[in-house]
Amino acid sequence: MDHVESFLASLKRCLAQPDFMLDFYGLFMARSDEIRERFAKTNFERQTRVLAESLWVMAVAAQAPKESPAWGDLPRLANMHSRNQLDIRPELYDDWLDCLVQAAGRHDPLFSPELEEAWRKTMAVGIAYMRSKY
Repeated sequence: MDHVESFLASLKRCLAQPDFMLDFYGLFMARSDEIRERFAKTNFERQTRVLAESLWVMAVAAQAPKESPAWGDLPRLANMHSRNQLDIRPELYDDWLDCLVQAAGRHDPLFSPELEEAWRKTMAVGIAYMRSKY
C-alpha cells in the first residue's frame, strides 16, 4: 500500500495549493461539451470540498478489503454517480482521472512518474467500484 501513502502525501501537497481544485475542474470541463454542461450550474466552492472529501474516501477504500468499514462511504458515492442520480457514464472516469493527474502534476512540486502511478493505482479501486455500480 505504499502507493496509497505516496498518493496521500501528494494529495496533501496539492490541496495546499489554492488553485489545485479549480485547475482540475478547468481541465475536466475543457474535455467535452457534455462535461461542461454537467457543471454549468455548479457551486465550485462547495464542489471542490466535496471532491477533496471523495478523494480521501477513495484512498481509504484502496487500503482496505471491500468488507471493511473503510468502504463505508463508497457505496453512497457510487449511488450518487449512478444512472439513477447524476448519471455519470463509466467512460467519463477516464477523463476525470487524466485531468486529476494532470492537475496534480501542475500543483505538486514533487510530482514524478512514480507519483502519477500512485495516483492512478489509488483511484483505480474506487473508479472500478463506481463503474460497477453504474
